[in-house]
Amino acid sequence: MKKFGQAKKMGQASATALVAVALVFVAANAAIASGQTSSAVDSTTPVFTITSTISSSPTSQIAALLYPGSPRYLWYTVQNTASVAITVNSLSISGVSAPFGCPSANLDLSLTTFSGSLVVPANQTNSVSVPISLINTSKNQDTCQNTTFDFAYSGSAAYTEVYATTTAVTSPTSPSPSDQAVTYTAAVTADATGSQDSVPSSPTGTVTFLDGNTAICLNVPVSSTGTTTSTAACLSSVYAVAGTHLISAVYSNSDGNFSSSTSPVLSQVSS
Repeated sequence: MKKFGQAKKMGQASATALVAVALVFVAANAAIASGQTSSAVDSTTPVFTITSTISSSPTSQIAALLYPGSPRYLWYTVQNTASVAITVNSLSISGVSAPFGCPSANLDLSLTTFSGSLVVPANQTNSVSVPISLINTSKNQDTCQNTTFDFAYSGSAAYTEVYATTTAVTSPTSPSPSDQAVTYTAAVTADATGSQDSVPSSPTGTVTFLDGNTAICLNVPVSSTGTTTSTAACLSSVYAVAGTHLISAVYSNSDGNFSSSTSPVLSQVSS
């Protein structure tokens, strides 16, 4: 995902996760009960957390026991705590700490890495499944029963930060002569307050100028006037009679990096 020409990487940190399991490898009567949680939090914002469950289905999270030789699925669930959507491109188990007498080699983790595109809306969750299984060792491993593994997870994601804008419209003079046109100027300013990154460019897009509900200049491209500001100008028609005109400017972004905004109304008096 593009973030002003570059992807924003997140979640490279991993965190220990408790994987509650009961390993029983006795012949044809083997099972694992599972119930696991974990988190992976990036050192910067935005952040996301990871939880996981084991299911018998690759399409729905139906809790199931692991059984040696039987296909099961590890469901990664990503909780996005950011105010913008993220696209997770990798999730994996980066390490396993096995209990004494119950080696991690009993778990087949060869297919538990997710690589792709998992979109997680702002402040919401989304899930994806990967295969996981127990290896049938054909050995009695009662010592593994009711033991736990510690899993470490890692993941990365990309996001595009959308910067809020404010728009203001001004005129060179008010009142203005009724037999003259007026040039209105709209200034669009991006706000990086509370953002982890400074605004990399001035706002892009267009401004539509309105006199009441009537468009007097439609989709005027903005031009950069500073690091966080852009402007657009509109020349009105000649005001033939005296009166008050309620002028507003509506900014529309063109690249998805800035929010749209509407100016307060300017009362333009012609006399």
